[in-house]
Amino acid sequence: MSLAGVVLAAGRSARMGSPKALLDFLGLPFVVRIMEAFEALEVKTRVVVLGPDAPRIQPVLADHDCMIVENPVVWRSALFAELLESPEATGEGARAVLHRHEKDVVSVAVDDPAVVDHINTPDDYERLVREWNRDIY
Repeated sequence: MSLAGVVLAAGRSARMGSPKALLDFLGLPFVVRIMEAFEALEVKTRVVVLGPDAPRIQPVLADHDCMIVENPVVWRSALFAELLESPEATGEGARAVLHRHEKDVVSVAVDDPAVVDHINTPDDYERLVREWNRDIY
C-alpha cells in the first residue's frame, strides 16, 4: 500500500487573519514543516491544496517536491445546486453541505495530535507554539 501526504491549505484563514500555512513554526512556515515531516517519513506522493493565498504560499514550497493543486474539491454533480443555492452553503460555505451529507463521508481515526489539532485563531497558534516550546524554556 502506498501513502500520500495531503496538506489542506486552501482556506481563507479568516479567523487567523493571515494564511496559516505561512505562520512561523520553529523557524519555518507551517507548510514547510509539514513537507519536512512527509520527507522524513519518506512519503513519496505529497500534495498541497491551495486557495486564494496560493501566490503567497507557492514560493516557500519551491525547494520541496510536491504537487500543488489549487482548490480541487470534487463534488457529485447532484450536489451542485445545493452548493450554489442553499442558504446554509452561501452563508457558511461548502462545509455546511458536507455536514448535511455526513453519511457519505468516510472518516479515518488517528491518534496523533498534530493531525487532529485545529489551528484557526491566533490563540490556537500561540497555544501550539507554547506547547512545542515548553521543553526549550
